[in-house]
Amino acid sequence: MPYNNRMKKGLARARLLVTLPALFLAIVPPLVDLNETHLLNPAWTGHARLHTAWLLSSNSMISLLSLWILWRGAWAGTREAILLATALVGSILAGFFVAAASHPLYGGAFADAGGVPPILGGLDANIVIFSALSLLLPGALFLARKPTR
Repeated sequence: MPYNNRMKKGLARARLLVTLPALFLAIVPPLVDLNETHLLNPAWTGHARLHTAWLLSSNSMISLLSLWILWRGAWAGTREAILLATALVGSILAGFFVAAASHPLYGGAFADAGGVPPILGGLDANIVIFSALSLLLPGALFLARKPTR
């Protein structure tokens, strides 16, 4: 296969690998967390709900920006677009893992009564899903690498 065709196919596959987590992060967390266990929780202070709305909207907008960079921006389909979108989506996912790892320090919990139930034998759904989404990003970086001749 000629050098350019191999490179184009790799970039197209890499773009899809970044698109999946970006789409998920743009849509699913706001839908799942717009309920009484999170954003509309009457036990939370108004300030805590404001921060949750900020987190959800910021992450959703960063994910939508990543999709625009990948598919519509001036760099759409390029290695640079894939690298930037991967960094943005990866930052959102890394933020979750920082919060998860440090939850004992601030009294956080992975789930609340009435929230998303554990999956796969009792594992937290967020950890399972965000881990799976995170695993797509190194694959995208590998496919977007500069090919050797």
